[in-house]
Amino acid sequence: MIFVVIAMLFAVSFSFIAESFYMQTIWPDFLSGEHINIDIIQDIQHPVRVRDLIDYLKERNSSIIIYKDFQISGGKALYLSGETSFKPEIIEGRSFSKEDFEKQKPVAIIADDEWTNNRCIIRDGKDYYLHENNEYEIIGRFKRKQNKNYIEMEKFDALCFVNMSASFETNLSAPINGIYSIDAKGNSRDFLNDFEKAAKKINPDIKIEEIKKSKVDDVIWMLKMAIDSSMNFLVMLVFTIFLILLNISSITNYWIEGRKREISIRMLLGGKASAIRNMMFRDYLLIVTIGYGIGVLLAIILLYFAKKSFYLEVTIYTVAIIFCYIACLIIGMISGFIFITIKLKQNILLQMRM
Repeated sequence: MIFVVIAMLFAVSFSFIAESFYMQTIWPDFLSGEHINIDIIQDIQHPVRVRDLIDYLKERNSSIIIYKDFQISGGKALYLSGETSFKPEIIEGRSFSKEDFEKQKPVAIIADDEWTNNRCIIRDGKDYYLHENNEYEIIGRFKRKQNKNYIEMEKFDALCFVNMSASFETNLSAPINGIYSIDAKGNSRDFLNDFEKAAKKINPDIKIEEIKKSKVDDVIWMLKMAIDSSMNFLVMLVFTIFLILLNISSITNYWIEGRKREISIRMLLGGKASAIRNMMFRDYLLIVTIGYGIGVLLAIILLYFAKKSFYLEVTIYTVAIIFCYIACLIIGMISGFIFITIKLKQNILLQMRM
């Protein structure tokens, strides 16, 4: 029963903590992690306009995602070229096509969300989405992943994606200012350098500043967010480790004490110490494996019901299960070896009387 409880607690707690950390490593909006976030600042006398950016993108034959971030509305203007990681889970309609950008169609896809649905306009049998005072025809609705709903706002997927190259005069003639994301995977840096050179030919005073965050800060931040979002399970994990360290030796000794008469009888019948020790280890291995297996099974069932009832996407991590199993086994084997050796060296008749 101890091993059942330990296995169940460890599997559930570690899985929630690992899932929380893993979710921090997933970039929102289908970015690859090799992207670059930049802040573009320029005056309005001789600005680089959206039209200039689109023309520059059309001249390059490469796979790239460009986002313009609109933080207040929670939306993003989007331009895609080539094969990219932009693959939303479309539940109605379709995603963007190459033709949408080439023909500059004013189209958008939106999250299947109450807030976005309330901003829709129905006209002539079509749905339109109001974004930055422009109406975009809704060509599809996508599903925002449930496991991002309890992470801080910066990690949310955008509520909508609109065609950056849409042929609104006010859109294409607008200066490019604000936060942009460039994702050309391994070529993001080269693209940024080339675009900055081209932009300075139009406006020498344009400022393109990269929003940097060191990898060390990223790891520390991700750990902090994982811990904050799974504090209860961290306490459970610490408690489980405490159970392992405190109880494994005690229950192993208690189990051996319960079989001391059997050990003594086998010794009286001429049983070798090595054979008795091996027998005890085999029995111990069987007990640990069965108890741990039942505990893991209960944890899987518990997480399955959590997924169905609370829509929590939590994975049982095999590495964690194996690690805890080996830890229990090693601690038990070491303490068992010590206790069984002591028993085998004690006087047989004295053990029989006790």
